[in-house]
Amino acid sequence: MKVFTDMNENVMNRFPDGKIVLLDGRVVECYPRVELTPEGLTQPEDNLQQPLAKISPQSDEEREADKERFIKNAFFFLAHKERILTDSRMFLCPVPIQSGMSISGTSGFESPVLGVYIQWWETCAGAMFTDKKGRRGLLYKLSGSSLSGHNICGVVHEDGTTKNVELRPFKDYRDSFIHINNTYKSAKQKYQAYSLQQVIDILDHEEEGDRDYAHIINEQMQAREISALNELLHNLMTRKEELEQRNKELEKALFDERVLHFYDRYKDLEKRIFSEVEQLLQQKRDLKMALRRGDYNNQTYERLVNAITKRINEAEQELTEFKEGEILKIFPEQDMPFWRIESHAQQLRDRNNEEDQKENL
Repeated sequence: MKVFTDMNENVMNRFPDGKIVLLDGRVVECYPRVELTPEGLTQPEDNLQQPLAKISPQSDEEREADKERFIKNAFFFLAHKERILTDSRMFLCPVPIQSGMSISGTSGFESPVLGVYIQWWETCAGAMFTDKKGRRGLLYKLSGSSLSGHNICGVVHEDGTTKNVELRPFKDYRDSFIHINNTYKSAKQKYQAYSLQQVIDILDHEEEGDRDYAHIINEQMQAREISALNELLHNLMTRKEELEQRNKELEKALFDERVLHFYDRYKDLEKRIFSEVEQLLQQKRDLKMALRRGDYNNQTYERLVNAITKRINEAEQELTEFKEGEILKIFPEQDMPFWRIESHAQQLRDRNNEEDQKENL
C-alpha cells in the first residue's frame, strides 16, 4: 500500500512565515497567538462572539469530553473538509486522541490536530474505507508494535459506533500519520486554534438550515475509494511489468543455461569422436604400410579398411544426429541453427571468463 504524501520535503519543513502549506500545495494564512485575558480567552472571532481555544492544558474531564466529541463528529468534520482546510484555526484545532507504539511511545503522535486527521483520511489508503457489510469507517487511533507489527486500532462508523481493528501493513498507516503530524509541529505551537466545540459551532452557524451530509460523505468516500483503486491498479500494473521483466530475465537465463549445457555436451562428444576418428585413420595408415610389406593380401586389406571407414562414418553420423536431434529436443519452438548456438555459447563463455577475472583482481 502506498501513502499519498507527495509534498516536497523542502516545502513541508520551510513554511512561509505566518502560513502553513497543505499536502496538495495550497497555502493557508495563520493567526499568531495573542496574549490571553485573565479568563484564559482571546478576543472574540468575528460576529460569532466565539473565543479561541484555550492554550492552557485541559482537565481530564475536558479531554474525555473532546475525545467523545471528535469521535462522534468525525464524519461531520470530513463532510466539511474544504472549509476546515482553508481556515488555519480549524485546521490546527487540537484533537485529544493519543496514538502510540509499544516501544517508541507517543513519539511522532504528539498533539494531533484536526487538519492532520483530515489530510490523513484523504491521502492514506485505508484510513477511510467501506467494509464488507457496506459500513463506512474512519480510523481515529493507532496503537501497535514496531517490531511485530501487531496492532489494535480504533475505527468509528457513521452512526458513531466504534470498534477495534488490526491493520496490515501497520507500518504504512503509522508512518503516514507521523509524517503528516510532524509536518505541522511548529505551527501547532505558534498559531491560534479553535476548540473542537468551536469548530462545530462555527460550521453549524454557517449552514443555512438543516443539511443532509450523506451525499457529501458519499462523494468523499467514493473519491477515496476510486483513488485507492487507481493506486491499486497502478501497483498491479507496476508489479505486472516487474514480473514480466523478471520472466524475461528468467527465460533468458534458462535459454543461456540450455545453450551452454547443449554446447558443452556437444563439444565433449565431438572431442571423443574426433579422437576416435584420428585413431581409426591412423589404423588405416598402418594397414596400408602392412599391405606394402606383404603382411596382408588385397582382399584382407580391403575388408579391414572398409570396416574402419564404416566406423568413421558411423561416428561422424552419431555427432550429426546428436547435434540435430538435441537442438530439436531442447529448442522445439525456435529456429536454432547450430552456428547461432555455437556463437552464443562462445559469447557466454567469454563473458563468464571476464567476470571471473574481475573477481580475482
